Amino acid sequence: MPGIIMLACITTFISCKKTDFKSSASPIESFTTNDNAIIVVPTVPGLENRQSNAPEKYNTFYGPQVQMGNGHVRTWVNITHDGTPLAIGVEMTDGTLTNLPQDPNDLAAATWQLTLHQKAKAVTPFDHVVIDWNVHGHPPVGIYDVPHFDFHFYKISLEAQMAIPPYEVNPTGFDVPLPDGYMPPMYVRFPGGVPQMGAHWGDITSPEWHGGGFTSTFIYGAYDGHVTFEEPMITLATLQSGNTIQKPIKQPLYYDPMHTYYPTQYSIWQNPSNGRHYVSLENMVWR
Repeated sequence: MPGIIMLACITTFISCKKTDFKSSASPIESFTTNDNAIIVVPTVPGLENRQSNAPEKYNTFYGPQVQMGNGHVRTWVNITHDGTPLAIGVEMTDGTLTNLPQDPNDLAAATWQLTLHQKAKAVTPFDHVVIDWNVHGHPPVGIYDVPHFDFHFYKISLEAQMAIPPYEVNPTGFDVPLPDGYMPPMYVRFPGGVPQMGAHWGDITSPEWHGGGFTSTFIYGAYDGHVTFEEPMITLATLQSGNTIQKPIKQPLYYDPMHTYYPTQYSIWQNPSNGRHYVSLENMVWR
């Protein structure tokens, strides 16, 4: 299919990035300490959303806020009183989408490390989140070369993530094959790999591979024979629009680690009352 042909022509998926956060000057928009629980938007027709039918008694637990652009960003997780996670995600004040780094070579300035609340780590496979800003997008040309964000939800520690070398230096870990069943059907590995990230796998049925415009897509990452992150990739224009987008996450047959909750849907939306933007992984299922 055309998507497979285009994939074969990719020489690199995204440019090399460092994940050390460079602090900015005084904050402009920040979160208050007494925020109420985050309410995940009701599902769109045709998608089941456990959050919309969730019990009223749940709490939102936040990670520490980090300055980004002219605003702040932080992680959050909704957990019921019986310990079941409903959704996990990122919250951004509206100012985070302005005054973003414009130098594509200043990779450290365009990367933000976010800590998850300990309760989030206890009930999901995720250890931390890294946001990467791509001011000019990245290859392949005509597909992902528009300004966008990568929201990496890592299943490995920060130390393990930082230890991933450049592909050109040591491709061994990148090229270790995944066991059958650990990647969803119709996901294909992009060539090469990215330091401090790993190999990237994309859905070749996604619209951007078939003449449709890129707005958002879902990427899986792998290294050393393990799936190491899950990643909504979202354009700046999509976030700025404030439109609500909900898409199912294609699922593999097998999971690593097991005995925890995994998301089956992701959502993008804006709260009109406070202007904040949200990216969430939701409809959590025990695996």
